[in-house]
This record gives sequence, structure tokens and C-alpha cells, in this order.
Amino acid sequence: MGPRSAGSRPGPICYGLGGTEPTLTDVMLLIGYMEPGHFLRGSMTLDVVNTRRIFKERIADPLGVSVEEAAIGIYRIAAAQITDLIRTITVERGLDPRDFVLHAFGGTCGMLASAFGEELEVKRIVIPYTASVNCAFGLVTADVRHEYSTTTTLPSDVDVGEVNAIFAPLTERARQQLEAEGFTGEATRFDWSVDLRYRRQVHEVTTPVRATTPLDASGLAALIDDFESLYERKFGKGSAYREAGIEMTMFRLTASGLMQPPRLPVEAEGEAACEGARIGRRPIFVEVRGRLVESDIYDFSRLSPGNRLLGPAVIHTPITTIAVQEGQTARMDGYRNIVLEMEG
Repeated sequence: MGPRSAGSRPGPICYGLGGTEPTLTDVMLLIGYMEPGHFLRGSMTLDVVNTRRIFKERIADPLGVSVEEAAIGIYRIAAAQITDLIRTITVERGLDPRDFVLHAFGGTCGMLASAFGEELEVKRIVIPYTASVNCAFGLVTADVRHEYSTTTTLPSDVDVGEVNAIFAPLTERARQQLEAEGFTGEATRFDWSVDLRYRRQVHEVTTPVRATTPLDASGLAALIDDFESLYERKFGKGSAYREAGIEMTMFRLTASGLMQPPRLPVEAEGEAACEGARIGRRPIFVEVRGRLVESDIYDFSRLSPGNRLLGPAVIHTPITTIAVQEGQTARMDGYRNIVLEMEG
């Protein structure tokens, strides 16, 4: 579960490349989410016998539990760790996870997201068609972006010309950088933001400038209002106190070279029935039951946009595996993403 990793070589025990350290990937095999003959569309056969033996010797027997119980415990700890990390970047910043869609990507996340998504009480999880290469896809399609900043302290009632004078050289420097990279005119965007705080406080809040730039007096006033709204969202309603005085401490510029977004084909969604995609049944871990339960197994390549299936189930794709918990519905959308929707 980290921070150490077995890497790709020797890798998990189940890869059969000499690994002897039990890993989270091995856990996914032991709780039924991965199947020895279907991993990466059958291009690699997983070593379940050796995986069970080492888990029994090194984890299950010392704890006095079965191999499955040990694997389930590790799975739950991993899901709980991810849940806590997501709460750190949401709840602790004044954001409610229930207001968002969980976007689950990476080769392993599809097997965990249905569990920690339930704990976070999100209503919808999207596992993208590009799941295991989603970071690489984002890298080659994202806008080119440069960050610039300068630090100085100004009161919020300063003449707006002083604020514009701070941003002017940053903007010119950014424009030259983007031009050197081939971005000009409408292919560029310059976004301003300012760090603000109440006088004599250390809690600064980075506040985007939503008004037209260079700023005028009304734009600066709107920035101050936005700061107070963000401050209360972060620290609680009623925590803003303008009478204390407000200071601007850092001025930030984000300069973007706009890439042409990819045109992704979208297919019409058809019927919900997907019996033809079911390729068998086997025991998989079902959270609400606390044990392995005989469940349906589906082949992603046989699913069509619009198809829906009920959990508990597992969907094998050529690049990842998706676990659907009991009480959840999985639907393939027009982009061939798998969308998990929670009961209720």
C-alpha cells in the first residue's frame, strides 16, 4: 500500500517475475477482482498459487486468519487511506464530496473507487475509457501553462493603477514566453489572481480575478467581495471581518497557450440489456456482505453505449478492471466511459 513499491520488475508476486513482497495488486487477485486468465486480455497469466502461498505464510498465518480475510483487510485499509486523502483535499477545504463526480483513473483505481466512493457518499463515479493512460492523455492534450508571481503587500483600498502596474511586466514577460512557443492572439489566455488576508493574519486565500483586466475600481471591489466569500467557505460562515482591514500579499499570473482540444467520437446510446457481455461468474469481494460472493463477470469489449448492469459485478477491460459493488449500477456512456451510479 506504499510508500514502498514492488515496481514492475520484480513486481507483484502474481506477475511471476520473481516478486516475493505481497502487494495491493496481489490482493486484487485474491479477492476475485482480477482473474488469472483475463489479465491484460490474457497476455499475462497470473500466478495465483504462489500468491496464495506467500500470503498465507507471511500475512494470514501470523494473524491467525484465512488468506481471503487477510486480503479483504488490506483492501479495506487501502480504500480507507484513499478516502482520508480525498477528505483532506475536500472537506478540510470546505468542499463537500457529495457535490462532485469522482473521476477514477489509473490501472488500479477502478477496483477501489466503488468502495471509497461509497464511503465519500458521492452519487456518481466515472472510470474513463482511457483509464490506465489517462495521465498521459491529459499531458499531450493539456494547454501549455506558465505561472508567474511577485510578492508585495498593499492595502485593499489602494489605487487600482498600482495593482495593474504590478501585473503589467508579468503579462509582458508571459506574452513573450508564449510567442516563443508558438502561441499568439486568441491562442493565449492570461488569468490573474491575488493572495489576500485580513490584516495581521497569516491565513491567505488565493482569489481569482474574475473581472476584465486591466482592472478598474469595480473589478477590484469585486475581487475583495470574492475573497470574503472564499474565506467564509474555507473557515466558516461569519468568519469574514472586513473591519479588520484587508491586505493583498502576492500577485499571480497564469499564462496559457491554448491547445486545440481533441475531437472525441461519441456514439448513440442504445438498449440497457447487456446479457451478451456476461462471460461467467466467480466469487468476488462484496463490501456490504463482508465476504466473497458469487457474482457476474463482464467483458468490456462486448458492452455497447447505453448498456447497464447491476452490482455486484466485475468488468474486465484490456487495460484495467472495474469492480461494481452491490447497490451500484454501471452504465457505458457514449464515449465508452463506465459510469457508476450509487443507490439512492
